[in-house]
Amino acid sequence: MKLKLVFSYDGSAFLGSATQPHKKSVQDVLENALSHLGIFSKTYMASRTDKGVHASFAVACVECGNHFKDLNYLTKQINKFSHPHIHIKKLEFMPLNFEVRYDVKSREYRYIFHHGKFNPFMSRYVYFYPKIDIKKANEILKHFIGEHDFKYFYKSGSDVKSTIRNMFKSHAYVYKDMTIFHFKANGFLRGQIRLIVASVLKVLEQKMTQEELIEQIKAIKKYNHFLAPSNGLYLSKITY
Repeated sequence: MKLKLVFSYDGSAFLGSATQPHKKSVQDVLENALSHLGIFSKTYMASRTDKGVHASFAVACVECGNHFKDLNYLTKQINKFSHPHIHIKKLEFMPLNFEVRYDVKSREYRYIFHHGKFNPFMSRYVYFYPKIDIKKANEILKHFIGEHDFKYFYKSGSDVKSTIRNMFKSHAYVYKDMTIFHFKANGFLRGQIRLIVASVLKVLEQKMTQEELIEQIKAIKKYNHFLAPSNGLYLSKITY
């Protein structure tokens, strides 16, 4: 049978989520934790994240024997071996035809800016940045909503059949001393959000015009090649 895992992880401890030759990925550590409980099948991830990117709501799936009955007990046992950087939040049995990656209807990410005094103990988890004009940020972010060819918001290095994605939400909001950018789409390309965030910041900093940004969204010309730091980015929700 198939076991779905909902979990969070501290991306600063890993060199990305997908398995690596040096075994320092989220997938590798998760598979190692499962192996201690006699689950040796390959783990499949619903989404991939780059080095330093975090997740408050990630999903994976693995095949296991039908002798596992008590999911609360199994959750505690997996966490014994996955802590401190991975925490299993929920386990659920799924039908054999469940596809953890291809059955996804939407994915959501949040990018967190902190406007307070720099704190080295928080620096891996937020991007320290001067206060943002929230009205102007939302004016810029709304241009990303809808279906677009995001070929100029795409970090090369992975094989994709299409660079067209449908963005359902793209907005900013304030929480305490932080500004948070929230994105929801049917899927994301590698590096897409970090390229979007960096482009929005360039417009806010008047290093790029909104007209140039719109040209990049329309895949006419690429004006920004830089990515925002990975430490502020969180995979926050996956919907099936």
